[in-house]
Amino acid sequence: MNDLFSSFQASSKEEWIAILKKELKGESIDTLNKINRVEEIAFPAYFHREDQKSTFSDPGLVPYTRGIQPKSNDWTIATGFRIKDPEESNREIIAALMSGTDHLVLEATNADPIDFHILLKEVGLSFIHTTFRAKSIEQVNQFLVFVKEAPALIEYADNDALLKTDLKAYLDKNPTLKLYHVDASSVQQAGGTTWQELSIALAEGHELLVKQLERGMDCDAAAAAIHFTFGIGSKYFFELAKIRAFRTCWAQIVSAYSPKHSCSLAATITARTGFLNTTLKDPYTNLLRQTTEAMSVVLAGIQHLNIQPYDWYSANSNTAFTRRMATNISLLLKEESYLQVVIDPAGGSYALDALTETIAERAWSSFQWIERNGSISNQEVRQTLASEIEEKAAIRVTEIKDKTEKRIGINIFPNPEQVENSWTELPLCWNNLKPLILEQTL
Repeated sequence: MNDLFSSFQASSKEEWIAILKKELKGESIDTLNKINRVEEIAFPAYFHREDQKSTFSDPGLVPYTRGIQPKSNDWTIATGFRIKDPEESNREIIAALMSGTDHLVLEATNADPIDFHILLKEVGLSFIHTTFRAKSIEQVNQFLVFVKEAPALIEYADNDALLKTDLKAYLDKNPTLKLYHVDASSVQQAGGTTWQELSIALAEGHELLVKQLERGMDCDAAAAAIHFTFGIGSKYFFELAKIRAFRTCWAQIVSAYSPKHSCSLAATITARTGFLNTTLKDPYTNLLRQTTEAMSVVLAGIQHLNIQPYDWYSANSNTAFTRRMATNISLLLKEESYLQVVIDPAGGSYALDALTETIAERAWSSFQWIERNGSISNQEVRQTLASEIEEKAAIRVTEIKDKTEKRIGINIFPNPEQVENSWTELPLCWNNLKPLILEQTL
């Protein structure tokens, strides 16, 4: 391979720009410089080797910018289920597992006790991952007793309540258990930027790390108990760079506490599709959106991918179909595109490296501001961040209304067929912000 590169003469940046100007046929080269108004980030469409600021380590090595897996790029296919009738949910779960799902996302709809023996009858938990979105501490205890040492992730809105509950025994028995959850996807669903999403995730993750250390946990065990969920936006390269940037920043935070093992610096990440860009008026375009969204985070390297049914919050839902379509997207990316075997396919792109650094710098700067002003628990800090997210959401709405940003089926090329469906109420987002669905703003 070294001989191959030495066989060709390298071109300078000046020579490359001269070729670009020639190809533009009189148009200014500035037309290749793209500025994202929401992100406030310039993204030139051309880069040269001379523009590379730094060289990232290989996949599987600290700071894990290029991924935590050195031998594959595999991820779990996570599928969501609302628990109402355990017997009915069990039938849905078995059908999904037979269709390719290998990660169950179980969402409690109320705080009542759940019969997991019925819900998960004939499910081999040790062979899959299971995420449980609990509504009470009692449900968390129930679930942990049932799953024993199987791979499990807990999503509970009140991490402080979990910290005050004596759950250390479960962590000691189950090294795969992720007990504390940081839901950064709720920042994205509210209309926030990539770096706002990252800075809040870093701040909340750091606070969870410190609180565990204060309760006597060692750094390695404390870091291993935390997992993160990020939303997936429509800007393909920004979403790819966002995941890479977060891993870099999180590794920097954990390293400050001198863990014994380098693997403690690796973040556990679930990427989850949201509904900001989803349309119920032109439903099948959602499959195209979800495919590109999923591909962006898969190329960035994640452990878990949760493509939510696009009609998950609709009055006229057909989740048996949309859930299967969501699963099929991951199967297509694996079984037909083989993206699970290609390690860091984005590696070597100077443009993506530069974007990764830019997002990381913006996120780190915002994270430092949060820490200087009293941490993420400080109400004034939270309100300031919430106001800034609302400002970004307002810009997104303006761009959709004036068609600066175009979305097929939302503000351009409307579906000629009338679809009778409407949105139900989505959960409130970070700091009780209202969820943003662009289709509803028109």
